[in-house]
Amino acid sequence: MSGLSILVVIPTTRGPLRLRSLSPRPGLPAPAAFADGDYRPLPWSADYARLCAPGGPVARLGGAAGSPHELRLSGSFDAGRSWEVPVCLAHGLAAHGHRFVAEPAQADLILWATGAVDRDLAVLPGDYALLDKIERSRDLLAEAPDVPLAALLPEGPERAEAETALRALVRTGAPRILPAADVPAALDALTPPKGMDGPAPRRSGGGLALPAGAAAAAGLVGLVGLVGFIALGSRPAPVIGAANDPAAGPASAAPAREAETAPPSPPAAKKPAAIRVEELRAPPGSSCRRVTFGADPPERRPVESEGGERLAPTRLVPELCGLAIGAAPGLRLEIGPELRAAALPPIRLADGAQGFFLREGGRQNLVYAVHALPETKALPEAGAAPPDERLVHALTR
Repeated sequence: MSGLSILVVIPTTRGPLRLRSLSPRPGLPAPAAFADGDYRPLPWSADYARLCAPGGPVARLGGAAGSPHELRLSGSFDAGRSWEVPVCLAHGLAAHGHRFVAEPAQADLILWATGAVDRDLAVLPGDYALLDKIERSRDLLAEAPDVPLAALLPEGPERAEAETALRALVRTGAPRILPAADVPAALDALTPPKGMDGPAPRRSGGGLALPAGAAAAAGLVGLVGLVGFIALGSRPAPVIGAANDPAAGPASAAPAREAETAPPSPPAAKKPAAIRVEELRAPPGSSCRRVTFGADPPERRPVESEGGERLAPTRLVPELCGLAIGAAPGLRLEIGPELRAAALPPIRLADGAQGFFLREGGRQNLVYAVHALPETKALPEAGAAPPDERLVHALTR
């Protein structure tokens, strides 16, 4: 019995990528990731090799995970770790005999997943910009509305809204929301236990048709039930606490919401700053390359004020990887183009701040401004610093 044809979508804030192929390549010295049509490994290919190393997370999924694989995608991205969950799921599905296709109309199932994993394949909670990724995936998913859709949404601030947004997509059947505790739980929901294989799916008019008896049992309304291949189990997804996220740092280092201690004498205690700027530095023994691609968490050091609108300059030392810039609740930030031009596209950090990791060619003297403005739909919370604050910061050699 052959497996399913699955389109694995790896959403990014620049648009969705597609997993083109995942194949054992014994001739490779180590697992490697490539963009379609390119022979050069992608910048984060070394992290993929570590993910698939003997004794690493992917090795827990069995199959041929221990031999070097070639992972080929439709494109690449600059930074982040949210590719780990869909790639791990792909390895698990391949171990169950399923194959991968690159076009929605060719698929028996579309799998949309994002998130990072720990050593035990637990899905790390965090702010993965789920709503932005869903919006940018809308056109791709609309190409095949009759193909069943399964999605893994990590726990985080946008998860409930993201689930609502997925269910609002115009599709023949409702999306299947997979358990988000860990990769094995999601795979269990996609694949039946051994010995329970049923008839292979059959196609009808480009969509997926179930045998009549199975269709009645599954109830076509929640269609992602592929008899013998995809279970309809709806195990709830336990919430993984932020304490399990190694990138979150110790609990005592909770970012940005600490109330400042009032001085023992006048003037009165300061209100929380509308804008906070922190240096992102490589920890001892690491490098900015490892920090930028998520292998090691950065050290975060607040940038002090020099008074007025100016912050103390930041030196462009080798261990400076970038900046984290956040705003008080109810405010949005406008970041000067000088920093944006010198940095990779910003990513959302676990505390909601924007992370700007410097490009190799962007390590030069520059001065940029940060402007905090009221959100159009909300006003700053009572007691917050007044809106419309502006700071100027310099990076110098």
